[in-house]
Amino acid sequence: MKVKINQRLLALATFIDDGDHLIDVGCDHALLDIYLAQNRKDLRIIASDAKEGPLKQATENVKKYQLQAKITLKLGNGIEPIEEDIDTIVISGMGGALMVGILKYQTPRLKRVKKIILSPNNDVEFVRKEIVKLGYKIERETLVLDHNFIYPIIEFTKGKKRYSKKEYLFGPLLLQEKAPLFITYLTKQKEVTEQLLAILPKKYIKRRFQLKQKLKMLNTILSPYKKKVGPLSSIVG
Repeated sequence: MKVKINQRLLALATFIDDGDHLIDVGCDHALLDIYLAQNRKDLRIIASDAKEGPLKQATENVKKYQLQAKITLKLGNGIEPIEEDIDTIVISGMGGALMVGILKYQTPRLKRVKKIILSPNNDVEFVRKEIVKLGYKIERETLVLDHNFIYPIIEFTKGKKRYSKKEYLFGPLLLQEKAPLFITYLTKQKEVTEQLLAILPKKYIKRRFQLKQKLKMLNTILSPYKKKVGPLSSIVG
């Protein structure tokens, strides 16, 4: 019996390669881990969560699909449950600042980690900046549409690279590819930025300046495109 997962988790799974040794932090019901165990070869998988409720459900799901030999379940905060052979970290479905906190304040545990795959719910620019500061570069990134939300997925690998303000804001590889979903994503960001500027009091000079800078970059990127945005309710920015 094959597990069914949503579009966001399916997209995340494409970033996992055969032979990866990974920890899925905040695994929730372990559906991603079950899918990976069923569809990838030679994986070492730790599914961890800080809460007993989700981990109990994850344990039941792993038993349901008879994958106890392939998936190790652990209770613990952040990357505390990481083991020495783990070389890949996956975190999705939580705020960007929380993701950064999990990784930034437990940096000794990153010593053997060569790949970090993140899909934050917000603060994407902050995530890019802070993970790069930890000695990683952006290897791959994509956007996925799931239940009327557009989510970024970013893979960081060990290495150093410099990025511009625009690249941190919108993603260096996404800017190169300019896929149709990316244009929709930026168009929605433009709408949100304009709305914020309209309601933000003038006394917030610094914040208004930042928003105007972002809006200027968005207008420059979007100027060649006349594409109309579909009925998407939300973005992750």
